[in-house]
This record gives sequence, structure tokens and C-alpha cells, in this order.
Amino acid sequence: MQSLASQFYAFVVTILMGLTIGMLFDFYKVTKGIARPGKVLGYLGDLLFWIISTVTVFFMLLVGNWGEIRLYVVIGVAVGALIYIKLMSGFVIRALFFVVFLVKKAVYYTLKVLSFTWFVLIYPFILIKKIIIIPVGYLGTAYTGTCRFIRRHVRHMLLEPASRQAATVKNKIKQMVISRFKK
Repeated sequence: MQSLASQFYAFVVTILMGLTIGMLFDFYKVTKGIARPGKVLGYLGDLLFWIISTVTVFFMLLVGNWGEIRLYVVIGVAVGALIYIKLMSGFVIRALFFVVFLVKKAVYYTLKVLSFTWFVLIYPFILIKKIIIIPVGYLGTAYTGTCRFIRRHVRHMLLEPASRQAATVKNKIKQMVISRFKK
């Protein structure tokens, strides 16, 4: 037979089990409300919640009364859950939503700071591109276009007439040479 102190300790542990299960449930409820999983993921989440709750109750039973399940264990868990629901659930849910709000804000501002830092680091390269590389590219394009224009017109103005003249001279020389051998 256990002493009254050990039984009281076991009863307090069972009340803590009820409080813990209530807190786990609120945590799961808030998480599920924010994540809004589909049907299948919702069922898997429910299964995971019950597995975690079962393991938690099992270990707390081992700590509280060496795993013995008695009527006062069921009563203690029910009393702890009822105390949690009536006194603490609303506060815990608001606190969890506040923590989620803070985490969202922290992530938002962290991303803002990282974005600004990235912009500050990359901006000199953007300036170099706008001030040096783009004008040099335009100059290169203009130079290439000018060279192409000059080549095309030099060919039409100078080379083609010169090659026609050269062909005429060549033909005349050929005719003179052929006419000399024919004599």
C-alpha cells in the first residue's frame, strides 16, 4: 500500500497530464488552423497528435505512479483537462497566436533586411553595368555597324569597279597574248 504522500503526488501528476494534454491539443488546434492541411494531412496530423499524447501520458504515468492505471488517474486527467479548458485555454491560444504573429513579423523584417543588404551589396555592380558596360556595348555595336557600313560601301564604290577594270585589263592582256601566238 502506498503512502498518502505518494498517492497525492501521483494524483498531482495525473492533473498535470490533463493540463499537458489540453495544452498539446490547443497547440495542435492552432497549428492546424494556421496550416489548413487537406483531408489526408488533417487525418495524419490527428494521428500524430494522438500518438504524441499517448506517449506523453505513458511517460507521465511512469513518473507519477509507475504506470498503474486506477480510477484516480482517470479522474486526475479529467480534472486537469477541465482546469486547463476553463482557466488556461483561452490565454494559451491567444499566446500561441501572438507567438505566430511575432514569428511572421520577425521573418518578414529579416527578409526585408536581407533584401536590403543584398541590394546594397549588388548595387555597385548594377552601377558599373549601367555606367560602363552598357555604353561600351552601345559603342561596340556602333563601331561594328560603322565598319560593316564602310566595308559594304567601299566594296561597292571602290572594289567592284576596280575588279571590273582589272577583269577588263586581264581580258585585254589575254587577247593580246592569244593574238600574238596566233600570228
